[in-house]
Amino acid sequence: MAANENERFDQFAAVLSIELLERTKKSMELLAPELQPCSILPFIQTPSFVEFYQELVRVGILPVVLSRRPVRAIVGDVDWAREGREYLLTVLDDRSNAVFTAWEYAWDSLWDERKVGQDSGGGSQTKPKKGFFSALFGRKREQKADGGGEGGGEGGEGGVMAGLHTMLTELGEKRGFLPLFHDDVRILKALPRLKPGRVAQAWKEISQYHHQEFYLPEPEQAKPGVTSECLQKWHYNLPDKIGEFLVLKAAVDLEHVNKPFIGKYIRQSARTQEEAEKGMPYLSIYWKSMRNPAPVAERHTL
Repeated sequence: MAANENERFDQFAAVLSIELLERTKKSMELLAPELQPCSILPFIQTPSFVEFYQELVRVGILPVVLSRRPVRAIVGDVDWAREGREYLLTVLDDRSNAVFTAWEYAWDSLWDERKVGQDSGGGSQTKPKKGFFSALFGRKREQKADGGGEGGGEGGEGGVMAGLHTMLTELGEKRGFLPLFHDDVRILKALPRLKPGRVAQAWKEISQYHHQEFYLPEPEQAKPGVTSECLQKWHYNLPDKIGEFLVLKAAVDLEHVNKPFIGKYIRQSARTQEEAEKGMPYLSIYWKSMRNPAPVAERHTL
C-alpha cells in the first residue's frame, strides 16, 4: 500500500473497530439489570463479561476481520476520518456484507493461531497477545487428550468453540455468575448483527406496558397481561437468547414481574417443563431462585 492508502486503511480500521466494539458493548449494557438480582445472573449479563468480550474481540477477532480481502476492499476512496461511520453503517445494514462474513469466519478460525496472527493488511492494529489465547489453545489439546469432554466429540461449531466455552465456564464460576450454556457460545458471534437501538426499543416498550398495567389509575390501566404479551413478543422477535435475557432483566428490575408472574410466563411459553428448561434455561434457573411475594395482609403488618 502507498502511504496515503495505509493512512486511509488505518482510519477505516479505527472506525470499524470502534463501531463493532461500541455496538456490542451497548447491547450487552442494555441487557444487564440495574437492580440487585435475587440469584446469580448469566455471565453475559454482567459488567465483567463486557470487559472479557471486548478484549477477546480486540485480540482474536478484529485482526482476522481486517485481514480479509473483501473487508479491505471496503476502504475505497471514502474519507474515513470525516464521513467514515455514516458510510460504514450503510454497509452494515446489508446483512450479507463482507464485515459480518469476515466476523463469522474469524470466530470459526479462532483456534488457528496462523489465522489469528495474520497481517491486518498494513494497518497499525495491535498484534494478538499470545498469552490471552494460550489457555484456550491449551484447553483444546487437553480436551482432545481426554477424549473431548463436553462437545468434544461434535464436529463443526461445537468442537471449535469448546475451549472458549470452558474458559467462560471457569471465569463465570470464579466470579460468581452463571456461565453460558455450551451451545450459547454462538450468541457471542451474533452480537454485532444486533442493533442496540432495537434492544433499547424493546425495553422501552416493555417498561411502558408495565407502567400502564400496574401503575396508572384503575380506569386508565391497560388490560391485565399486556406486560407478559409484550415480553413474549420481544422474546421471540429478538435473536436467540437475547429476548430471554430481556425477560430476566424484567424479573430483576420491574416490580410485579415476580415469581408467580415468571412462572405463569414460562408455562404459557412452553408446553412442558423439559421444553421450558431447554428453551429458556437462564430464566428457568432464575425463576427457581426467586422468592414468592409476601401475602398482602403480611405486607401491612407492623
